[in-house]
Amino acid sequence: MEEHGFPDGADTQVNWKKNLVVLWIGVFLACASYTSCIPFLPLYLLQELGIGQDTIHFWTGVTFAVTFLGAAVMAPYWGAWADKVGQRKMAIRAGIGLAITYGMLGVVQTAFQLFLVRALAGIISGFVPASMSLVSSCLPKQRIGWGMGIMQTGVASGTILGPLIGGYLSAWFGMRASFCLGAVSLFIATVMVVNMVEEVPFIRQHKQEQIHVLRDLRDSMHNKGLLFVMAMFFLIQNCNMLAQPLITMYVAEFTGSTGGITLKLSSWIFSLAGLAGIIAAPLWGKRGQRHGFLRTLILVLACAGVINLFQPAVRTLWQFAVVQFCSGLFLAGAYPNVTAVLTEVTPPEMRGKAFGLITSAQQFGGVSGPLIGSFLGSFLPTRFVLLLIGVILLGTAAFTRYMKPRLRKV
Repeated sequence: MEEHGFPDGADTQVNWKKNLVVLWIGVFLACASYTSCIPFLPLYLLQELGIGQDTIHFWTGVTFAVTFLGAAVMAPYWGAWADKVGQRKMAIRAGIGLAITYGMLGVVQTAFQLFLVRALAGIISGFVPASMSLVSSCLPKQRIGWGMGIMQTGVASGTILGPLIGGYLSAWFGMRASFCLGAVSLFIATVMVVNMVEEVPFIRQHKQEQIHVLRDLRDSMHNKGLLFVMAMFFLIQNCNMLAQPLITMYVAEFTGSTGGITLKLSSWIFSLAGLAGIIAAPLWGKRGQRHGFLRTLILVLACAGVINLFQPAVRTLWQFAVVQFCSGLFLAGAYPNVTAVLTEVTPPEMRGKAFGLITSAQQFGGVSGPLIGSFLGSFLPTRFVLLLIGVILLGTAAFTRYMKPRLRKV
């Protein structure tokens, strides 16, 4: 059996700066593709697929959740394969597959067809995690926090422009145009990875070595640091996704319409968190590098939680927008600092498996978030469902504070 491992980014001949720029653009395009159409699924179901108001919450919840469920199940498997064949190939695989599924989403005719294609998208997903892992493997140690913060701005930038592009495209040309644009964007991102991204050299596993996902999961149970990171990704994603199925219809409550004006205003609301991320993510990553990733994580989670406690007091659309933006300024610091913690608690040769496991945890958060949000939204005012986000974030901050001395030992 051959050993395998990754050298530190500072010691390799890989151009980490070029990788960072290219993968930033790729992540931006992938996230813009997602947010240009997926947040508007409730209106897609209502206007294009003929779903009635009596079942809209059910179909919205399941079509959101099924993608994350598929990704949660498959992520450890793709992560293990990444350690065997390389993260670059995994990014290419996921990019091609997602481009195809987005094209299929633009031609579905029934809610059940939409559900099936969303399930397929979850099974073959993984472009963003593979890109993040590629960057983390080639960055010099002293630039991990900063670099992951920069990557988070790619996520945030896509989150900003995606809803704006998708909202206006949907209003002008119909929602199916947004899915077609998403497919093209993902194809471009994949071509860039093929032609411009270098992978950190490492000695791979022997070709005959089998992948044991259950064994990897069992082994991870002994790594308290990895377990903590998995829990963080689950809880943060839960908070991010809990409101996703509700926001478009919440905006419709303020406007009194489900037409073009709601699409445009919803696109701006969805973009606020991304705008906040562009502003704040690199700063929080740099602060984590200087003052400690866990200390910074506790700060951003607690502040975002407190801000979301004001949701029940919201009475106008602009008040809701302000709360969303302020919460996003702090929550933008969560992912770069949690990802930096991951690089400290896992050996480089296990990075692919580790990213697979945390992606699985994150996707399970994506399953539970929309389902909880849709379920609660069917009988509670949306503002009180959003209040739950603040409660979860404050609980997550308290959990991190409790774990901090224990993680130092790890």
